[in-house]
Amino acid sequence: MLYPYLLLLHIVGVCGLFIALSLEVIIVSRLHAAKTTLQVHEWLTLSRVIDLVLPASAFFILVSGLALAWTGWGWEHAWIVFSLGLLVLLGILGPVINGPRMKAIHVAAQATPVGEISPALRKVIAHPVLRAYAPIPSLAALGAVIMMVLKLDWLGSGVVIALILIVGLILAFVRKG
Repeated sequence: MLYPYLLLLHIVGVCGLFIALSLEVIIVSRLHAAKTTLQVHEWLTLSRVIDLVLPASAFFILVSGLALAWTGWGWEHAWIVFSLGLLVLLGILGPVINGPRMKAIHVAAQATPVGEISPALRKVIAHPVLRAYAPIPSLAALGAVIMMVLKLDWLGSGVVIALILIVGLILAFVRKG
């Protein structure tokens, strides 16, 4: 039976996803605290790990999750539908929200001479959307894990999604400052 191997691949993908998302939160936080361009370059170098781990993890999660749904669980379970929706949503929002802002930081960092961070680079790093969005993917991933472990029904899964949105909005406003 393939089930244990698919489940293992799924769990490995989830572990990789949390590693990448945790690195993303750390990098955004450390960029915000950086005092020199050298520190910015060091943290941006680490972001290359995310560029490798995140897509590979998402691929493992998606392929194994679809296989598990088709061969064992079916599509009538809310936790499967909502978790797949969250994965697809994160796959879209990450490149749309974080992608351009991280690229702008890379470009601004390359244009800034070694030394103190220029006002232009500081402005790009301090973009409020980047800091506000940083914890959202981790919350969504945690919500998916909660739904999958507890095998929640439609109401329970909806409550988890609502809580993710509420906590995400609270963190977005708290992190603005």
